[in-house]
Amino acid sequence: MKNVIKAGRSRFDILMKALFYGVFRRCAPLLLTGVILSSLLISGCFWRRPEPPVAKNSKAAAVSPTGSDTHSASSVAKELPYGVRLQADPAVLAPFEFERVVDGDTIIVRDPGGNRLRVRLTGIDAPESVAEDASRNTEEGKAASEFLKELLKDTKTVCLEYDAERTDQYNRTLAYVWVRYEDTYVMVNEIILAAGHAKPVYIKPNLKYADDFRKYEK
Repeated sequence: MKNVIKAGRSRFDILMKALFYGVFRRCAPLLLTGVILSSLLISGCFWRRPEPPVAKNSKAAAVSPTGSDTHSASSVAKELPYGVRLQADPAVLAPFEFERVVDGDTIIVRDPGGNRLRVRLTGIDAPESVAEDASRNTEEGKAASEFLKELLKDTKTVCLEYDAERTDQYNRTLAYVWVRYEDTYVMVNEIILAAGHAKPVYIKPNLKYADDFRKYEK
């Protein structure tokens, strides 16, 4: 009886071993592949989370504030016409339709309602060229007028900025006139001063840009 049991166990052991080795041989490649893939995933060699982009430093234009966070004096930013320094954010300016030049420091514009305004450029004074008394008109005044006409010849819209007073004793609108230049806005008043066609004047209380205009004194 013991011999029969022993013989039965031996055959059973042989059968189980054969079955185990057969299954192992078939499954070993799959198991090995799984182990390798798991190792690669854990080590990060198979998949790596993309790194966030690194912002490159850009050479920004340096500006020096002139009392407002929307107006600035450019130090070395970009080369502006005639070496002017002031720039402005058009979001804080009032747009008007440009109509024509009267003389070296006066222009005509139309407001959004179509009303015509005679605008005297604040803080500057150009020589006369269209005075009723012809003896007051000068060649320098004509040159200033022609300069302004050439400057604004392709301009359709100008932006006005006001100082403490909006009109003068002759009911003319007093304003700093800004025009688009590439990706910024520059002041026409300053350009005329920088080109030598006008001189700065300081009439209280309209002194917002007095310090900026002083450098154009002769």
